[in-house]
Amino acid sequence: MSKITLEQAKLHLRVDGPEEDMLINSWILAAYLAIEGKIFRKVVAEEPEPESLDVQADEAINSAVLLILGHLHENRGSESVEMPQAALWLVTPYINYAGGA
Repeated sequence: MSKITLEQAKLHLRVDGPEEDMLINSWILAAYLAIEGKIFRKVVAEEPEPESLDVQADEAINSAVLLILGHLHENRGSESVEMPQAALWLVTPYINYAGGA
């Protein structure tokens, strides 16, 4: 499964027009980085190599990304720094506990 696209993110956020495209793209990248930081694994679009610790983006990971995007969109300028609890719940099965958790 592929990662979230700008078009998917804009549909989720109910954003029309190109005015916020750069911002939303940066949020998409930041959301995947936040997830990678929580699970101690890299999220990739393609099937990872057999010996790799990478994890392929799937419905759960992409749903977590969308939840994070919604949180960032709704809380612009806020000091809220916590990842939404539902996003944490969705990525918990992917945590690489040997990697630092």
